[in-house]
Amino acid sequence: MSAGKILQVGSPRDIYDRPAERFVADFIGESNFLDAAVVSSANGRATVRLASGAELAAALPEGFEPRDRVTVVVRPEQARLVREGGAVSGVLENVVYFGTDTHFHVRPYAGGEFIVRQQNTRSGDTGFARGDRVGVAIGEDAAQVLKD
Repeated sequence: MSAGKILQVGSPRDIYDRPAERFVADFIGESNFLDAAVVSSANGRATVRLASGAELAAALPEGFEPRDRVTVVVRPEQARLVREGGAVSGVLENVVYFGTDTHFHVRPYAGGEFIVRQQNTRSGDTGFARGDRVGVAIGEDAAQVLKD
């Protein structure tokens, strides 16, 4: 709900995993927002091109007619830090250990910030350190086009 208007109705999982609007995605949990251009769309899915030039598949909310420019949301736990490649590339600016998980703050070359959340294990070291050049891999079903 925003300004007295219901923006989305659904189960907690649906709202978290498939927010229809940026306000909902930002309100319910941590989110990464990426500017993108729609390359193609069909059957509730779109192929979008990010500022990096990388293309990825993204879900479209019901009743949404894609425009040329859109915002895509990716939850931090749905992304993975990689040494090379990925849809987003940049410099690892900060590594924050939380006990159960670690947050990696990436400064993409295309601008903005991207957070990757990784579950910790007893084996310890993630192999990544501040200042590393990294990529962010985004899973096949991780991205969602938003109504802005």
